[in-house]
Amino acid sequence: MNWNICYIINTTAKYYPKLQKKQKKLYYKDIITKLKNKMKTTWNIIHKEMSNPTKENNIKSLKIKNHTVQNQISIANEFNNYFLNTAGSTSTKGINEKKKEDVSPLQYLFEYFNRPFKDISWPYISSKEINKIINSLKNKNSSGYDEITTKIIKISKPFIISPIINICNKMLAQDIYPERLKFSLIRPIYKSGDKSSPSNYRPISLLPAFSKIFGEVIYKRLFDHFNNNAILNENQYGF
Repeated sequence: MNWNICYIINTTAKYYPKLQKKQKKLYYKDIITKLKNKMKTTWNIIHKEMSNPTKENNIKSLKIKNHTVQNQISIANEFNNYFLNTAGSTSTKGINEKKKEDVSPLQYLFEYFNRPFKDISWPYISSKEINKIINSLKNKNSSGYDEITTKIIKISKPFIISPIINICNKMLAQDIYPERLKFSLIRPIYKSGDKSSPSNYRPISLLPAFSKIFGEVIYKRLFDHFNNNAILNENQYGF
């Protein structure tokens, strides 16, 4: 090989990483300068640079007691059984042991609220409210069992907004939440340790994207009812 060519190759190999780093820095700087939300953009870039490469989601095998399961359907069933039974098998010793002087939550509520509550009303939804809810959805590629993402909903909004309003108002009129929107796709997320052990995974539930719209409609009406009637008190907490 010609000496000049060797020199060029070695020089390029030596300085290319520095040049690449410099170009990437200029590229990110240009993006941050152009966008309005600079803080959010900066954090998105940081997360992108620190994130791990995409890993294969398929779990090859799972150890259950004294045998190894490799069939994907069997693995899914084993995870389902494990996640269902883990919470129930957690020790509750002491939780149900109450002192005689302890006041039950219901008794406390009856004592605190010495007046009857007003019946909740479910005002019908408008196209303006649905538009606002859909626009507020984050653009995500994740989906539930129906494989419809929030991106698809936002793109197709002009064509589906009328049916959504109709279904929402029927839900409010009949006090029935759509059964199909309760179905979730459960995915085991690896934490650490032995990958063949179910205990080293945690479940996440992926609900249909449409459930976010219907859930927001109900949340808004419940929140207004609680506030307008002073139902939530200073001792109210999420847990």
